[in-house]
Amino acid sequence: MPDSGGKESIMSARFSRRGRILAAAVLVLMVAGAAAAQAGTSSASAILAKLARRAAFAQFVEDFWPVAKRAGIRRGVYVRALRGISPDPRVLRLLDRQPEFSTPIWTYLEKRVSAQRIAAGRARARRHARLLGAVERRYGVNGRIVLAIWGMETSYGGYTGKMSVIRSLATLAYRGRKRKYGRSQLIAALKILQHGDISVAGMKGSWAGAMGQTQFIPTTYGAYAVDFDGDGRRDIWKSTADALASTANYLAKRGWKAGRPWGWEVILPRSFDFRLSGFGRARSVRWWMKQGLRPAAAKRFHALDAQAWLLLPAGHKGPAFLVTRNFRAILAYNNSIAYGLAVGHLADRIGGGGPIRGKWPVRTRMLSRAERIELQKRLARQGFYRGAFRGHIGPVTRAAVRRYQHTAGLPADGFVSREILNHLRKRR
Repeated sequence: MPDSGGKESIMSARFSRRGRILAAAVLVLMVAGAAAAQAGTSSASAILAKLARRAAFAQFVEDFWPVAKRAGIRRGVYVRALRGISPDPRVLRLLDRQPEFSTPIWTYLEKRVSAQRIAAGRARARRHARLLGAVERRYGVNGRIVLAIWGMETSYGGYTGKMSVIRSLATLAYRGRKRKYGRSQLIAALKILQHGDISVAGMKGSWAGAMGQTQFIPTTYGAYAVDFDGDGRRDIWKSTADALASTANYLAKRGWKAGRPWGWEVILPRSFDFRLSGFGRARSVRWWMKQGLRPAAAKRFHALDAQAWLLLPAGHKGPAFLVTRNFRAILAYNNSIAYGLAVGHLADRIGGGGPIRGKWPVRTRMLSRAERIELQKRLARQGFYRGAFRGHIGPVTRAAVRRYQHTAGLPADGFVSREILNHLRKRR
């Protein structure tokens, strides 16, 4: 949509920055004074603090304008997108509550690969068979995987999020540990608005700025969204064809190879060396077969020359999975093993596969975020971990746990639990 920025640019430039700050300060004092007279000092202080936070955010919006301008954003677009918004406190509360990283994997899978979601996926597979076939032929990505991501992200388009993407990203850009992410995504979102793909009001999504039926963040949209239905717009919000094809395009560009599975649930031989698990060195499926691994449900492995890794998401007491580079492509969508397994398993169930056969250690108590941070600090003090102390359990933390377990004579499965934390607490 053409936008000269004209009148709004003139209006926004009428006062100098110093004048705007002075006006805001006067307004704050006037409101605070009135509040003090009516509600007492403590209430006035609270109002004053709230207004001060709003003023600080308004100053951030003004200070961020040169960054947006250098990225090619027109002033009129910037003003319309950010006019009158305030930080969203829900965004910062949700920042450290991502279920992929804080929920036991067995609970996560049970909720997300539910009977209802499987049945809905099978119904969508029948309804969109022609579309899914066309998408698979174009991009080489298994249609059931695309369906599973659609189901995981928005329950097949049923819920795409109601939060303002611009407000969410501006909040992340303003404060918190994801400011770099927030600022890059905010610029990308403004470019989408400037291109006219969607309106400010229509740009709704998640607290992290994910949008549309398959929840693309703005930079992903800019790089991978496609106009599959040929109407001249990349509409991941209302066009199922565009949303599913964009997802397949993204997976293909991130390494998905046609004819290769995402992975298999496997049965391990006795006396297995658990140090071989994790995202360390990849080995061929054929090599894993020679180590005694066999599929838990399938009759045999295929794609024997494909590179693969062994994952033990609940340690040596839980199910084991042999995953290929296609699984790593899924992780590019959401870098969580729980998420990747949920997508792969849901795709299998939509295709008629059965439940996971291995038993989950459901009596295991997972660590709180404070305990996960403690674990990382204790591993670091003993020379096993080099990373941030945020309580996020990813490949780096699991590798550190695996090294510690090996030196302590424990099964080196990399599983983070209260048992391993208690073991660390006893060592000095």
